[in-house]
Amino acid sequence: MWRPLDVGEAVSGGGAELGGDAMPMIDVHAPAGTFADPHALATALAAAVMEIEKVPPIPMFRENTAAFVHELPAAAISDVDGSSDHVRIQVLTNAGALDREQQLAVVDRLRPSSSRPPVVPNSASTPGCC
Repeated sequence: MWRPLDVGEAVSGGGAELGGDAMPMIDVHAPAGTFADPHALATALAAAVMEIEKVPPIPMFRENTAAFVHELPAAAISDVDGSSDHVRIQVLTNAGALDREQQLAVVDRLRPSSSRPPVVPNSASTPGCC
């Protein structure tokens, strides 16, 4: 059974022993209405992380790599200046699941830029996002 990493494990990569069935969890927190299709976004994020992990597309991985889109009231999000137009993406994995190159690939693939949406799936069968 999957268990979340505690803050110390997530930050330090501190060798948590989770067993062979620990799967990545992706959480997106954003103001309500940010994404036109939150389900498609969640599907695309999970597919992107699974692809970067280079795990086989078998049911064990496809059914346990999950993304959750949490839509919050804009009033629940703020920076110091009071702006609520922020999106937070968090990816939790078991310690050692991603090497440094894969970690950087996750950041690059999931982070939006001015030229593309946050996720650009390589597979034509994976729904796009946003």
